[in-house]
Amino acid sequence: MKIGMCYGTLIAKLGPKFRSFKDCDRLIKAVVGMLGESAQEVRNQAKLAILTMKNCMENTRELDGLLLRAGISDK
Repeated sequence: MKIGMCYGTLIAKLGPKFRSFKDCDRLIKAVVGMLGESAQEVRNQAKLAILTMKNCMENTRELDGLLLRAGISDK
């Protein structure tokens, strides 16, 4: 859960520069991987991190592009 909070804080601090972050793909994969955890607190932190990512983007197409670039499918 604390790692999820740290990821969310990192994403919030990066703000619009999140797209150019060199480990953006790895960070997205880690956050999306947390969505499959059994602990509800961990899943909630991952959801908050994804919402923070969405708020950092100008539109949802950019987030979709980042997810596809990171190798995340439509699920």
